[in-house]
Amino acid sequence: MDKLTDKQSKILDFIREYTLDNPYPPTFQEIAQKFKITIGTVQDHISALQRKGYIERIPDVARGFKVVGDDAADVPQEDYMIPVYGNVAAGEPIFADDNIQGYIALEKNIRGHHLHFALKVKGDSMIDSGIYDGDIVIVKKQNSADDGDIIIALLDDEATVKTLRNSRINAYLEASNAKYKSIINKPFQIIGKVIELRRQLASA
Repeated sequence: MDKLTDKQSKILDFIREYTLDNPYPPTFQEIAQKFKITIGTVQDHISALQRKGYIERIPDVARGFKVVGDDAADVPQEDYMIPVYGNVAAGEPIFADDNIQGYIALEKNIRGHHLHFALKVKGDSMIDSGIYDGDIVIVKKQNSADDGDIIIALLDDEATVKTLRNSRINAYLEASNAKYKSIINKPFQIIGKVIELRRQLASA
């Protein structure tokens, strides 16, 4: 491959970093804003990267280019380690370092690994959804979710696992256990969506 200019190297690094966190490359506009250059100049750099063998163009596709060799199939599958947070006491930040109880592996093919964390479940309010006391849930950080999603919400400064329900009037939190009432008319903040459940079986 031909040698890159300093600017081309920086743009290539930016594209690689961007695609670690997203399932698609950045737009020309995003590249232009990042490096404070015109879209025309971005097009010139992308064309140069393609000509030198670092970028492959994908015709008739939005954001239609990729870094050569960055396919998941070309990369050895290794796991990322994400923190497992324990029970959060009222008033304490959930992501405080002293609340980390350990680490758990997250498969590399899940993009945006630094946007994920794990939380140890306390209580039986979600047992009808198959989530039990002591289970570990893998969570993607986000501040919104759809009706029916199982989420992590901050309620009275404590983290809780519940199902999000969006009614015509308001959003509320629903337990998956008849012993517990839905949490209505109380403010809460969504901090993530549960995407996976891990359970450690007791040894015989």
